[in-house]
Amino acid sequence: MIENIEIEEETPKEIRSKKFPRLLMIPGILLLAAILFISGYFWGYSGKVIVKQKLVSTETPVKYKDVDFSKFWEAFQKIEENYIGEIDYTKLVEGAIHGMISGLDDPFSVYMDKAELDDFNGEISGTFEGIGAEISAKNGSLVVVAPIEGSPAEKAGLKAGDIIRSIDSQIVDGMTVDEAINKIRGQKGTTVALTIARTGVEEPFEIKIKRDVINVKSVKYKLENGIANIKILRFDQDTKKLLDDAANDMIKNNAKGLILDLRNDPGGYLDSAIDVTSEFVREGVVVVEEYKDGRKENSYATGEGKLFDVPMVVLINGGSASASEIVAGAIRDHGRGKLIGEKTFGKGSVQEMQPLSKGGALKITMAKWLTPNGTAIDKNGLIPDIEVKWDEGDKDVQLEKALEELKKITK
Repeated sequence: MIENIEIEEETPKEIRSKKFPRLLMIPGILLLAAILFISGYFWGYSGKVIVKQKLVSTETPVKYKDVDFSKFWEAFQKIEENYIGEIDYTKLVEGAIHGMISGLDDPFSVYMDKAELDDFNGEISGTFEGIGAEISAKNGSLVVVAPIEGSPAEKAGLKAGDIIRSIDSQIVDGMTVDEAINKIRGQKGTTVALTIARTGVEEPFEIKIKRDVINVKSVKYKLENGIANIKILRFDQDTKKLLDDAANDMIKNNAKGLILDLRNDPGGYLDSAIDVTSEFVREGVVVVEEYKDGRKENSYATGEGKLFDVPMVVLINGGSASASEIVAGAIRDHGRGKLIGEKTFGKGSVQEMQPLSKGGALKITMAKWLTPNGTAIDKNGLIPDIEVKWDEGDKDVQLEKALEELKKITK
């Protein structure tokens, strides 16, 4: 991908040998060559070397003129001069970009080539092949945020909070979140083995999961005895429409209360989180984005909701992350409902996709999320108003508590 690497150096003084005897002509030529070589070596490595770097059809931006790229170009040149195999320059550049963004030491900032970007877009749209579990980084470990309801991961016994130690016997230490996801994801019918560490279990153990096509319908809805239960599994492209359908049914059937279940919801699109909050919050700030320079930017409710006055409570747990935490925090800060269950995951950093002109994209952390009242979500999570620990018994004790609290505020 390099157009040129030019080295400017002083020209050695001309050496004349007219007085040399004919017999010494050949040794003289060899001596001249040696002097020229030594002079070139000296001036190339010890003297002033000006390296002009230029990518194909792209000059180095002025703001980076003072950044020392000499080590990169030196490595590039040594590969070209010494590597015995065939060199794919495109792959060298791809690898360099991967390495550059890994230098940020941020597990959520990654480079995606075209194939990885296509996989990502397929997953966020709701249909992909894999095990159906959200993976994130927490305290230096790869953690299962939540298995998707009905997915192969859930059926195999994977749980929110499980720590992944290895994938198909490969230790995950040093892997980014996206590298781990790429190893876990795979074609329908194939199997992946995860070594898991779980709180309350002494030794790590292995779970084998058969991959499948994951078709995620992001909203589940039911209405019983005047109480609606809306469970959001992910914040996807179809969430707004499905929630709107549920709202219409609630209005049609005069629902008197609502339980919004965000347990084990790992998040999704920010716009979807704003749309969901706007269904219940009439106006005001939904979420605040805080940038590294201290600048803050507010996102507001759209005013297009239908359930502004329906009494509600919100269920949360350790698998509620990202967009789920935005919605839960906004509903509480606006006084629309109490949070019931367990502390949320604490994934409150904002990643933005930056497409690259030659294909692929950078997903870069560019802000932190705060609730409308200024509560920082990242690494902290949200503490429920009413804490109810999960019980592995037959009853959903968290749901029962939600129903109990809702009865107190419904007519």
